[in-house]
Amino acid sequence: MKVEYKRNRNIKFINPYTFIPTPKNQHVKRDGLQPQSSIELHTGILKCRLFVRTPLGIPDTQLEKVVNDHSEYPFFSYEQQGKRFPVIPGSSLRGPIRSVFEAASDSCFSTLRKDTGLSRRVGNREAYKPGILKWENGSWHLYKADRYLLAADPNGIDTRFADKNYKKYEGLPQDSYISISKKGKDGPRIARTREGEELRFGDEVEFLAYTEGKGSYEKNGYPVWKGVARDVKRKKSEIDKNSMKKIGLVYIGETFSSKKHGESVFVCGQEVKEFSEEQLRKAYEGLLETLEIYRNPAINRSKGHSGYKDFEHAKKETGIPVWYEIDDKKLSLASIGRTFFRTSLNELVGERKPCINRKELCEACALFGMTGEESLGSRIRITDANVVGSYTLKKVTLKILGQPRYSYMPFYAKSSTITVIPKSYDDNNVEIAGRKFYWHNKKASEDSTIYSATEKNRMNSTLELVMPEAEFCFDIYYDGITQEQLEKLMWCIHFGENQKNGDLCHKLGHGKPLGLGSVKIVIEEKSERIFQDGVYVWDKETPLLEGTIPELKNMKALQKVMSFKGGGEDISIMYPDVFDEGGKPFSEPRKNEEARHIWYAKNKEPKRNQNDPTEMLPNVMKRDQALHAYEKISSRDYQNNSWTNSRNSKKGGRK
Repeated sequence: MKVEYKRNRNIKFINPYTFIPTPKNQHVKRDGLQPQSSIELHTGILKCRLFVRTPLGIPDTQLEKVVNDHSEYPFFSYEQQGKRFPVIPGSSLRGPIRSVFEAASDSCFSTLRKDTGLSRRVGNREAYKPGILKWENGSWHLYKADRYLLAADPNGIDTRFADKNYKKYEGLPQDSYISISKKGKDGPRIARTREGEELRFGDEVEFLAYTEGKGSYEKNGYPVWKGVARDVKRKKSEIDKNSMKKIGLVYIGETFSSKKHGESVFVCGQEVKEFSEEQLRKAYEGLLETLEIYRNPAINRSKGHSGYKDFEHAKKETGIPVWYEIDDKKLSLASIGRTFFRTSLNELVGERKPCINRKELCEACALFGMTGEESLGSRIRITDANVVGSYTLKKVTLKILGQPRYSYMPFYAKSSTITVIPKSYDDNNVEIAGRKFYWHNKKASEDSTIYSATEKNRMNSTLELVMPEAEFCFDIYYDGITQEQLEKLMWCIHFGENQKNGDLCHKLGHGKPLGLGSVKIVIEEKSERIFQDGVYVWDKETPLLEGTIPELKNMKALQKVMSFKGGGEDISIMYPDVFDEGGKPFSEPRKNEEARHIWYAKNKEPKRNQNDPTEMLPNVMKRDQALHAYEKISSRDYQNNSWTNSRNSKKGGRK
């Protein structure tokens, strides 16, 4: 039965993350270093105590244990007298505090690396065309290509050398079929001919074209396959001009969930003239960025994906089989794959690019330091936080965490002049949504089902968590900073409510989208070194409960997102999801038609109902942060309108 989905306005949720806006047209304050002799400077220690509000996970990656492709991590710790004690590294504290300071002062994006590209996955309606990229006479040249099917036999010519993730394309001559290997431990996927020759991505081959019956295939008037390659052999010598044989390059793609008929041979045609030399150079650089994503296991988790390991082989030996799009001037490694926008993230952040020299320093870099043309040391040092008093450790298998998807424009982008959702980062007046922060989920302090899973697999991990009520102590040393810097630093530590039961908390550690890592930090003592009666002495004081309120740009937005109450009372904080016909989340493992990605696809599909517009991520200052789930329904119920009637008859809403 055909699967249909319907937005259910009764099922509300709040996305785990939000953004503090960073408007393009807003000036970023950047000053050079001031002579230290001209202003009063402060040096001292802030003694801090950290209170764990929701389970905290700081994985010790050096002690990772892998069992059945599933990773397990103990909590980071030190050993004293044969006993382990949980410790929060100073770097795990420094990062969140600096992030808050950067947002509060509207400073630069200090962690943004140079030339950071933004990519997206190409949709079915936007399939790219096959081509061959060659380095000739000191520059790149792109050629059109005819694509011939390299039909794969799922049973293999040799059963020891076969990938079952193919379906046989019946009706072809027997000499059309080859075998495709599965991904090796460290090697690429390889094609094997009937004669036993092994072919790699980019290898040059000779073959006969078969175009009868199902041999050629067109879709919407476009020739997907020019024909089928039969009697495929490695090219060993020049082919006679009168021969029926063709010459092409082997293209071996990557595995995916749906079975396919085979791989391809690309036959080189005329040069593509629509790309200038500079456009092709940039497109190639984007291709390398895409390759880096495919090879990053933290981002690309597709089982069996080898990361196009023979890309360099093809580049060196013959040419690179690629897919291209003329209008956007882009290259891809797959017809429906990943490609990069022309506009980089660095261009989109505008004035908030990372500081690189001492003459133009944002407020955060002036305090925390920076690297660049001229490095600058930090004015503060944060020690490791040691556990004090009693604590509880608990081993928990976490739910699957999502990866950032910058290409999802309804969440990660906005237009600076109009209210419609941008379609591309290359559009005019497009802006990034801002600085990313996670809502607190106070329910996670008591309800483990919010973050825990019952099944272990390669997509999730098991962590040792420090449970709520634990306390840690650490120190922050500051050296040669102004009174203004000190007041802003202290506010970014305790948010103007310097007390254990304060509402405004930090987020740190692993699993923040699942509600983990909410902590409250207070400053118990401020000890400052002063010069008195000819000697240096320590002037100690207990900071006020409310603290000094400095002048900051994004204070209200930070106060809202740092509230332990979360983004809305009694509304679940969770990733966007698809629910079953009873209005409940599907249990794991899920079928593809029940996976969470369906929500994102349905939310932004081009043919939308006027009564169901695309839901954008609400502005952080908006009172109502709720989004709405999709519910899976049968096409029969949908057509009979029984789903709508049954839902309208219900009163109230689900939480």
